[in-house]
Amino acid sequence: MDTAGYILGIVCGLLLYALFARGLFIAVGPFLRERNSQIALALLIAITIVKLALLRVLPGEPVDLSQFVRWGDALARFGPTHIYEPRFLCNYTPAYFYALWPAYALAPKNSESQRMFVEGITVLGDFFLGLAAYGAVRRIADVRLAIPTILFLALNPAVIYTSTAWGQNDSAIAFPVLLSVVVALDSRYALAFAIAVVGAMVKAQGLILLPILAWWTLINGDFKDWLKSAGAALATAVVVLAPFQLGHSWHFLIDVYSTSLGLFPWPSVNAFNLMLLLTGNTTVLDTDMLIGSISYSMIGKTLFAATLALAAWIMYRRRSAWDCLYGVFLVYFGMFLFVPRMHERYLYYAVALLAPLVFTSKTMMALYVTLSVTSLLDVAYVFFNLVQIPGWVEGHLLLGFGSREAISIINVAAFVVAASYGIAIARRRPAASDSSVLVGPVHDGGVSVS
Repeated sequence: MDTAGYILGIVCGLLLYALFARGLFIAVGPFLRERNSQIALALLIAITIVKLALLRVLPGEPVDLSQFVRWGDALARFGPTHIYEPRFLCNYTPAYFYALWPAYALAPKNSESQRMFVEGITVLGDFFLGLAAYGAVRRIADVRLAIPTILFLALNPAVIYTSTAWGQNDSAIAFPVLLSVVVALDSRYALAFAIAVVGAMVKAQGLILLPILAWWTLINGDFKDWLKSAGAALATAVVVLAPFQLGHSWHFLIDVYSTSLGLFPWPSVNAFNLMLLLTGNTTVLDTDMLIGSISYSMIGKTLFAATLALAAWIMYRRRSAWDCLYGVFLVYFGMFLFVPRMHERYLYYAVALLAPLVFTSKTMMALYVTLSVTSLLDVAYVFFNLVQIPGWVEGHLLLGFGSREAISIINVAAFVVAASYGIAIARRRPAASDSSVLVGPVHDGGVSVS
């Protein structure tokens, strides 16, 4: 065991826990004395306890969880300095290990308990995601909508399936992403960037937030906010990276990202999205050409860049809390649809980020239900058909290639609706100079400011 790396890892971990405690206090602390908030917290705790209990009968995806257990064992025995040695086959970026390490270390020393403790991180991620969603909805809608909103998220079958049945860690990325946005809505830009950097260093999908958060800070903050945000982001990155950096080259984190992103070089990795529609029932690389000298990757990245531009325009148009949340949702939805190498689970982020908006209009409700269903079908197809019981889904849920194409078309159509709705709302409502629209739910029939 590397004693210096071990001690440094503990110190950095405690600093990061304090960072998130501060973020959560800002997000939900002002409401904790209210009866509504206490009921919401009690419901989230109760649902989390049930989910944790279900882990005894839901063993998760064995390959993924055995990988997490192996990494947890390496962290506990050797410390963070050694986790990226070739023998451990580690292709995750380091921030997630600040949760994995203590979970494994606290587990009883038998394989089943270790599996449950490691899988329990994802369930706790759902709990904290629910808290962040509560903080978000309290900033854009009537207090009476807060409890229904978190129940729609916590009891969403697609969310439960990904975290509790599969055991994947998407909630550990969605939580810092949403918490960062909520903190930014209170103009705590430096703290928002610190939290966002942790999310980006949990897994590459967290990186998607950084440009849109930078844009929000640029159009709403001042020069001091920009400097503080840059400093906070850099300092947090140093804290996350420090115990893992010992004994490695300066570019080792870049190498980890490159290795992780290079594992599945296909336009769609079982994701029901535009890339699946473009590739058809064929196996191609994302660098292959679709038309002339235009590759799948070029098309996807161009469309995603257009999504970023659209989200930035919507956020700039009025600069309200609702628009900020909607812009971030739209970016993550576009990521799933357009960016090459998307996995089936990555629609989870769009669903989670849409949850705080679900009761603000009929369109939001329709989008939330639609994406929840298509997300569930996507992960269920992969989990059962490709992992657990080959052929089961093909034969019983009719998810042959034609059905997967149909679901992909529904997802693309949903994005068109979402983009059109965002444009219509941005055009319909007053610009940011009218302070009356800075916070408030949006209804299809007009504007209602709470």
